[in-house]
Amino acid sequence: MHTAPRSSRLAVYVSAAGSGDIHVLRPDEGAGSPGTTPQPEWHTVQRLALGGAIMPMAFSPRQHRLYAVGRSAPFGVHTLAVDAHTGHLSRLGSSPLAGNMVYVSTSLDGQWLLSASYSEDRIAVNAIDADGLAGPTLQVLDTPKQAHAICPAPDGQHVWVSCLGADQLLCYRLGPGPLPLSAQPVMGHQSRAQSGPRHLAFHPNGRWLFVINELDGSVDGLTLGQGDAPPSPLSHARFLPPDQQMAPWSAELRISADGQWLFASDRRAATLSALRIDTGTGQLTLVDCVPTEALPRSFALSPDGLTLFVASQETGRLSIMAFDPDAGRMRLHSQLACGTSPTWVEAIPLPH
Repeated sequence: MHTAPRSSRLAVYVSAAGSGDIHVLRPDEGAGSPGTTPQPEWHTVQRLALGGAIMPMAFSPRQHRLYAVGRSAPFGVHTLAVDAHTGHLSRLGSSPLAGNMVYVSTSLDGQWLLSASYSEDRIAVNAIDADGLAGPTLQVLDTPKQAHAICPAPDGQHVWVSCLGADQLLCYRLGPGPLPLSAQPVMGHQSRAQSGPRHLAFHPNGRWLFVINELDGSVDGLTLGQGDAPPSPLSHARFLPPDQQMAPWSAELRISADGQWLFASDRRAATLSALRIDTGTGQLTLVDCVPTEALPRSFALSPDGLTLFVASQETGRLSIMAFDPDAGRMRLHSQLACGTSPTWVEAIPLPH
């Protein structure tokens, strides 16, 4: 039986595009995780108004800074300091971005802010200073149609980009210097036609890359090559019920820290799925698929892998779901309001 660590030192962050704010959520102090007894109640401990359509977010590697992107003109990124004790946010500064960016991440060393624009077919790099403050845009590169995600590889030397409209994954070399990304991709992967690769997640073993496909309700696994060698196919699985009649509109994927579970959401079906990862082969098996509230665009997974936080973009509610890793089953624990049109969720542990 899996023994759950206590999770009262956890903070959850939800960006709400419609209300232009970020909600910081904490559980009751001293309570167990939603997978244990007693189960904690969650509360909004801060609502930070930033204005504009606040959407993608990313933490710095040390998790002491949060970068929140505004997707309404003028396009920019807010750098927010994270209080290590309370999880509260405070503003440090803002910087312009190279366009309407749908995804943001940081390099593993925390020196670069990486962003991707779906509508403008481009990726960009902003410098991050020694205090963690994002600065001006240093580099902009054109991509094939509809760049959607940009993520640093576990080796710290490459950056992967999904291009949904081109059914392609591209990989750029990341290095020192004023223009950190290689001007052209050093390798790539052609996805299935009209699959629509959207978001990316690296397995904790550092060798596997998983991709959620927006247009066909599936996940693909790839084995990363050495150096600049291209990846090779590893696994493929659909995660929607066989009787699902509506066209998929898949959104987010997350992998548990122990590497045994992959979770995936679909907005049109309004479902969240749990797939078991064979840690020896990388093969995927669908174990559970549960209904959510409408438009589950984003969700986060607690570090202990026992709790999922699923935002409904349509209702403005965050569903807190318990996960039993032994049975692979999810169940709803509670819900709370988290602004208008919540579109991004992150969860981090706070130091004890």
